[in-house]
Amino acid sequence: MERPRDGSEAVTGAFAVLALAIAGFAFSFTPLAARMDASILDREWAVLRAAAPRPAPDDIVIVGVDEASVRAVPEPVGAWNEPLGEVLVRIASAQPRAIALTVPLPDRSLDGLRPGLDRALLVGLAAARRNGPFVAALAIDARTRSARTIFPPYLAVAGEQGLGIDLWPRDADGVTRRFSLAIPTEDGGYPTLDGRLCALLSGRCSDGLIDFALGAPFGYVPFGEVLAMRDADRARALFHDRIVLIGDAQRYTDRIAVPFNMAGWEPAGGDTPGIVAHAQALRTALLGAAPGEAARPVSMLLVVAAALLLRVRRPRLLAAGALLGALALFLVATFALRAGTFVPVAAAFATLLAAVAVPLGLAAVRRRRNGFGG
Repeated sequence: MERPRDGSEAVTGAFAVLALAIAGFAFSFTPLAARMDASILDREWAVLRAAAPRPAPDDIVIVGVDEASVRAVPEPVGAWNEPLGEVLVRIASAQPRAIALTVPLPDRSLDGLRPGLDRALLVGLAAARRNGPFVAALAIDARTRSARTIFPPYLAVAGEQGLGIDLWPRDADGVTRRFSLAIPTEDGGYPTLDGRLCALLSGRCSDGLIDFALGAPFGYVPFGEVLAMRDADRARALFHDRIVLIGDAQRYTDRIAVPFNMAGWEPAGGDTPGIVAHAQALRTALLGAAPGEAARPVSMLLVVAAALLLRVRRPRLLAAGALLGALALFLVATFALRAGTFVPVAAAFATLLAAVAVPLGLAAVRRRRNGFGG
């Protein structure tokens, strides 16, 4: 017969729930919780992408420097002044809405290789700048952590408002799941490439998580095809009134680790071309679709709710409650993400696990002691 519970047992149970909730809340600040939240977030994006994708305008086109384009141009990529200038002129002539260039600009004159190379790129940069919003990537040297030098004449044509830092925030596991509009500097902050371009196009931008359930995977127009293009109507059909991003589309260079590869020409995988990450971040920013993180009290409430499972005495009900609770947590977090809010639930999951493991473990210890006592 089950022994009736007295008041002291109820108080002990309440303190146990409180202690478990505090432990769960403390766990939410650990690196392990951050990794768990990131992994759960990836699963939520996968569910949303499969079950409830969000449409997005087809207004971003990628001009990709692929393997065939590299083979078609005899010069090394670092000396592509002439082909890059020609491509910029050709795209600008189609009057796109904006142009962004992630191919690094040279840090010195190349006229020593062949006279006229500097002028060829300057003409292309000037055409892009005259067309409308134009942003060139400002690369960061991984060794010195400072901006790489750009040859002053190119810098003068691009202008201060035509540069954006090409740098990605990474989570603890090295994966990029969010984007920033600006990077902190000694002077306060400097716009990223996506931040600069979004500000020029919209002015109402906010950063946060990249929405991987937004829009269809991207295709690309090969750089070599644009270079060989002589049909102005074809160029207008591809680029007119669209945002054109020019960058590397090769399989093994300039890759970013992401939870979902939005490059439609590649198989699903754990990384994507940097230019595709820029396209998805810009798509998210322009539509104001970046989910923000829920306030800390929301996660605390979920932890407390999970800790209440500790009051269930029957093992089968305890296990069933934990399974239903885990499912409910995942569904709540997924629906919240769809609505625009990221709710970290790793601490609540850990609390559910502890709420099952602790009483079952204590019961096992008591049975062992009673067995030895008999």
